[in-house]
Amino acid sequence: MDKWKEAEFHYARQLRESSAAERHTLYTEAYSAVSKLALHRFASDDPEDRTAGTSRRLVQLLSQVVDKHDHVLEIGCGRGYTCLKLAPYVMSMVGVDVSEPSVIEARETLSQGEIENVRIKEVSALELADHFSRNEFDVCISIDVLEHLHPEDAKEHLQQVFHVLKPGGKYIVIMPNRLTGPHDITREEFPEAREALGFHLNESTYREMIDIMEASGFNKCRALYGTILSKKDIKPIVLPGRLSIAGETLYRHLPNLLRYGILRTLISIRLIAYKPTG
Repeated sequence: MDKWKEAEFHYARQLRESSAAERHTLYTEAYSAVSKLALHRFASDDPEDRTAGTSRRLVQLLSQVVDKHDHVLEIGCGRGYTCLKLAPYVMSMVGVDVSEPSVIEARETLSQGEIENVRIKEVSALELADHFSRNEFDVCISIDVLEHLHPEDAKEHLQQVFHVLKPGGKYIVIMPNRLTGPHDITREEFPEAREALGFHLNESTYREMIDIMEASGFNKCRALYGTILSKKDIKPIVLPGRLSIAGETLYRHLPNLLRYGILRTLISIRLIAYKPTG
């Protein structure tokens, strides 16, 4: 097993067993250490070859649900790909990440791209209220982040997102669905495992995410779907989040042979949660 994978399993066990106070510092140590050990996996300096979770197609989808006047916070910005590609569609962006190597690379990527409306900061998903003002952002985005937080920390994180969002603002959450998991390195190293053993501490479902969003104060949740067309003027499909819960129920009752392809994609979590205007 590669050293970076051994390190991920090691730190994942620690994160699962640690107290909330211990995890606040352990996240930085864990993700910085594994990021350094895994750098050799990326032979190309092209940002298109160094994405993690995000992609050109996903950014195109996001560009349809943000506005040119929006101030956007990306939580868990990784190597900066989404900030790089989404910057032309918004007024400003701030990308935050807990991994020091990722922050350094993101800053270099944006500098080389001569992007001037984006800042990158080394900030944990649990420290947003310490670094940003109340009602500062129109949109918050996280791509493959919430599944990396301990369930207790996910609740705290959502409260902090609620704090920094403007009234009427929206939190766009992209993450895998536990029903098709595990989705971390467990799938490769332990294919018979039924639960994630690596950094995915909190793979969830639409039902669970909508419930926790509403408990955190968000008053409306929508599911975001792309289209099979790639034209920029084609708007994505936005449906009530509860319909996605119905889709999960259907998926659970399908024979295993039918749980592949587009059906797996359709229940991947792409959720927009809105902060009340009042």
